[in-house]
Amino acid sequence: MIRHRDVDQLQQLSQAPGKTLTVYLDVDQNNVANRKRQFETRLKDMLRQLRASSGENDEELATTAGEIEEIVRRIEPTGKTLVLARHSKLGVTFRKVLKIALPPGGYWGNGAFMRPLIEALDEHERFGIVLVDSKRARLFTIFLGEIEEHRDLIADIPPRPDSPSTDKPRSQSRMERHHDESVTSHLRVVALEIGRLLDQLEIDRLIIGGAVGPASELARLLPKRLRTKLVEVQAIPVTASAEDILSRTAEVQTRLERADELEIIRDLLREVRKGGRAVAGMSAVLDNINEGRVWKLVYLQGLTLEGAVCDGCNMLFDPANEHCPICTKVLERETKMIDRMSRAVLEHGGHVEMVDGPAAEALRQVSEVAALLHS
Repeated sequence: MIRHRDVDQLQQLSQAPGKTLTVYLDVDQNNVANRKRQFETRLKDMLRQLRASSGENDEELATTAGEIEEIVRRIEPTGKTLVLARHSKLGVTFRKVLKIALPPGGYWGNGAFMRPLIEALDEHERFGIVLVDSKRARLFTIFLGEIEEHRDLIADIPPRPDSPSTDKPRSQSRMERHHDESVTSHLRVVALEIGRLLDQLEIDRLIIGGAVGPASELARLLPKRLRTKLVEVQAIPVTASAEDILSRTAEVQTRLERADELEIIRDLLREVRKGGRAVAGMSAVLDNINEGRVWKLVYLQGLTLEGAVCDGCNMLFDPANEHCPICTKVLERETKMIDRMSRAVLEHGGHVEMVDGPAAEALRQVSEVAALLHS
């Protein structure tokens, strides 16, 4: 499973001086065309086209491409997309096989090409899933299409009497109380384990499932810091399969993501209309990125923009500009401007939000790209 430290490593590689070769390769074995390692053939074709567009005399690219091919020969295709970034001069490689599909492609330039992964991270928060009944609790995490089970807790709970006893009412009451106290103790242990898991894995959202009574009681027993992450209590059987849990969580995740996006865009539109802490349109957004004022960059899913970059000042400009207004150097054309904009915002500690559905329709009222600014 991909961890936050993996993303941090790729982020550092995206900021490294010099050129990086980034590859997103479809290795899904459910696709017949990928079997018998035919994805290696498509990789060779991808790198050949990249070298042709870059210039056959680019020896650094040729060397790095050869290294990438050697790495792929040793990769076991256990997921859907292989993400590889290689900086040959620094001898640094990022590699990860993801369980989700990302658009395939090869990219050669300054810094790793992070946009497909950034957009996937925006769509897929890290979920904690707890399935609980009166005796058992299973704790999972789900991230980027992968599910991992961390705990399977089974408590020794005394049985609850099935029917009232007319001859021993006190004993009956005592047994019921002992049973209920044992269940509550079990749920308190589960709440502690959830806290440890959330601290260890930096979980964004929490879903509790299982038997209705214990699940509701567990939600009530959560400390305040955990209740803020709880998004739903569902009647998911404690014996549910990994596939069922993934499917249920994906439905919740998509619904929450669309709702969050719409709230962000409504906030942004209010600020734009009153001339507050938001701007819309490429030129205004670029000006604020260059000044390090962007808190959250927002753009339409699938948006493609062209722009200009000054290698001397490391500033980003509208494609109409030919010379840098700061140092007067000739600007370089940039065909993957959204990626450069996203990278610049992330480097300054900001955030990136790609929007789809109703949020995208709302954003189109003002522009294809906009930004919320630091207050």
